[in-house]
Amino acid sequence: MSADYQELSRQLQRMEAEMRALGWWSEQPPDPQALASTAPFCHDRMEFHQWLQWVLIPGFHQLIEQQSPLPGECAITPMAEMAWREENPLKVRGLLGVLKDFDQQVTTG
Repeated sequence: MSADYQELSRQLQRMEAEMRALGWWSEQPPDPQALASTAPFCHDRMEFHQWLQWVLIPGFHQLIEQQSPLPGECAITPMAEMAWREENPLKVRGLLGVLKDFDQQVTTG
């Protein structure tokens, strides 16, 4: 596995760890209808952290496993900042930092 994929895998692990620390990690998957949403980030049927857990993280694990090309650009941090604007900034600071690093890693490859 290339160094880029290894670093991306580490960032996904850090993302999960931050979400667990926030209590935002669930062992119970969302309703299949929520996952079938066609809205960006499935925002009409799930919270942003659920989308991270059930859509983004598994999707990137699959890309890494198959060593598929990564998207040319990634900018999920702005959506996270909007979704968590009501949260205490200190509470989400760690996860936002991981997301910024993730965006940069994917975009710069």
